[in-house]
Amino acid sequence: AGTQRLRDVINKGVTEEDLIEKVSDAFQGGWSSVKLYFMMGLPTETYEDLDGIADLARKVVNAYFAVPKDKRAKGFRVTCSASVFVPKPFTPFQWEPQDSLAVVQDKQLHLRDALRKVKGVNFNYHESGLSYLEACFARGDRRMGEVLLKAFEKGCMLDGWTEHFKYDTWMEAFDECGIDPAFYAYRRREKDEILPWDFIDSGITKEFLWREKEKADRAEVTRDCRQGCNGCGLQRFKGVCSFCG
Repeated sequence: AGTQRLRDVINKGVTEEDLIEKVSDAFQGGWSSVKLYFMMGLPTETYEDLDGIADLARKVVNAYFAVPKDKRAKGFRVTCSASVFVPKPFTPFQWEPQDSLAVVQDKQLHLRDALRKVKGVNFNYHESGLSYLEACFARGDRRMGEVLLKAFEKGCMLDGWTEHFKYDTWMEAFDECGIDPAFYAYRRREKDEILPWDFIDSGITKEFLWREKEKADRAEVTRDCRQGCNGCGLQRFKGVCSFCG
């Protein structure tokens, strides 16, 4: 994420100082190409967080030019990629909605325009329709099987490759099955809702995940397990967690 606040929301133990220090070491060591991977559409994200991505990319560029000219490697290039957040089961964000297609596309354009102002940065972003479909399968129930079969019968194959992805055909498959994809992708789940995957025991308790969601809402970081047990539930299984016995 582009700001420390949002990195704390997703419990990512990486700071801006960490990044700049490492890319500076790389540039001083003769490297000239850097790839930066971000995610957009994360819970609580604002446009300021997106601007933070551009600001971080600018600081990476500055780190390259901070190396004396005679010691810089040629062929300088920074590639900034931003994928779309997809809520997944067995995570603290399994209750969260995905941004709508319109919002995702607006954010992509916003970030593209912000990065255009940063010299030496190329921007890549993912197909928003494909991420929408991924969210449907990630949090769908058994009815998604009907959609999958219908889409296959209509010619959908190898959809992970952009040139083969047929968004309109998938939407036709949903319509013919009488299923609204927004029900799976764009709907916020309530705490007491029975989720399609609740019958599976992943080892991590649902109560722990909800507590982590609440901490994410407060941008509160969870400590490393090696610093003390966080009560995730794995201690129920002997020998599984090396930190809680």
